[in-house]
Amino acid sequence: MTALVALGCGSSGRELRAPPGFVASQARFVPVNQSQGPGGMLIEGTDFAPGGEFPPGLAETGEPPTLVWWNIPPLTTELVVLVSAFDPQEPPVLWAVAGLGPSSAGLFGGPLPPGVRSLPRIGGELDWPGYPATGTRVVFALCALATPLSPDAGASDAWSLCYSDSLGIATVSGLVPALPP
Repeated sequence: MTALVALGCGSSGRELRAPPGFVASQARFVPVNQSQGPGGMLIEGTDFAPGGEFPPGLAETGEPPTLVWWNIPPLTTELVVLVSAFDPQEPPVLWAVAGLGPSSAGLFGGPLPPGVRSLPRIGGELDWPGYPATGTRVVFALCALATPLSPDAGASDAWSLCYSDSLGIATVSGLVPALPP
């Protein structure tokens, strides 16, 4: 006679147990008006909620919002910020900034940091143009590049490269508010 010995694992086999040393990652909610790039790359405006209105004071002064980012993909050599509007009357790129290092943490108002440059738009303009018309959605895109832009690149060159051959893009948008009378 043969004896059958059943060795159990202490469960029905229907539930999964975490392996020893397992640490769950923190989930991060990404709002509809914000996209997450590879590896969780994110860009956020500190002055507005994703998809929300820019503060009236910011729109009144015309200054750009403070932008912060993190989780930049490995192999990134340069970051580019592209600003565009969901408005067919506006040019495709309102403003573009290049020369941001992969260890940078954001754009904090005031003059651009050393080595960071505005890229010329179609008409040759470089400066932040201010906000478009009330009710326009403005999109801030952070683009991670493996190869730096050429020194003579313009905003449209950056746009093409970012949307065709980048390591990743993350976006956040805000709405231009009506200014008080």
